[in-house]
Amino acid sequence: MKTNKTAVALTLMILAAGLTWSAQTVNERHPVARGAEINIENIAGSLTIVGWDTAEVQIEGTLGDGVEGLDVEVDDDSVSIEVEYDEDYHGRQVTETVLTIRVPSSSPVSVETISSSIDVSGFRGALDLESVSGRITVKGMPESLDIENVSGAISVESAPDKSDLASVSGSITVGVAMGSLDAENVSGSIVIEGGTLAGADLETVSGNITCKAIPGSQGDIDMETMSGSITLVVDAGAVASYDLETFSGTIANEFGPEPKKLSKYTPEKELRFNTGTGGPSISLNSFSGSIKLVSH
Repeated sequence: MKTNKTAVALTLMILAAGLTWSAQTVNERHPVARGAEINIENIAGSLTIVGWDTAEVQIEGTLGDGVEGLDVEVDDDSVSIEVEYDEDYHGRQVTETVLTIRVPSSSPVSVETISSSIDVSGFRGALDLESVSGRITVKGMPESLDIENVSGAISVESAPDKSDLASVSGSITVGVAMGSLDAENVSGSIVIEGGTLAGADLETVSGNITCKAIPGSQGDIDMETMSGSITLVVDAGAVASYDLETFSGTIANEFGPEPKKLSKYTPEKELRFNTGTGGPSISLNSFSGSIKLVSH
């Protein structure tokens, strides 16, 4: 009887150790210099990264199964945070790695993940975010923004001047554009919900492009898609030159001249006109999708 109790106790201890291993708790704080470069790497799970006005890095959360530990290296001008996985890890986590990381809001931050989602808020520094299949969300107004994703969606509350966003099949959504913007997608859509553009290069293969940000007084606008549609909201009274072209789609213009066919033998159409002298050049091109100019 005593032997059985001992065996049961040992079994419970082993199980408890296994549970502890699969969900290691993390709670660390490290003093850092303001403006220090922050580099974060994780494979799977979720990362919440928050900017705050404290000269410290705080890491809280749990490490999922397959994780050996958390490697944090702090130098005078940089911080490296890496979730280290066991060499036998095959990309599946019953218990996910879930971390909230707070860093000085003025620091430049670089994040690399595979299937981990990335949620960022409260930053004034530069952001460089990369994932394969995780969703990426940015709230606030960073100094600069560079995002690459493959199949995960990209959602940006405010895109600063010279933002660069790229995806393959995930949608790209920008709440407010605040300057020039480059966005590239393959089969996902590009949606700009508002703001003012000082130049833009938006491109998809089969996804739709919808832009409600108004072109400014300078900075050329170039939107191109193969089979997706293009919708652009503009100020009809602003000075600009327009060049719209589609092979088999349609062109609709709410405030100006009508498109014309280029040949009686093909369905190709174009629309070119100016609303004054000077201003930005606006070029919209779709091979088989529709193009629409909407008056603001």
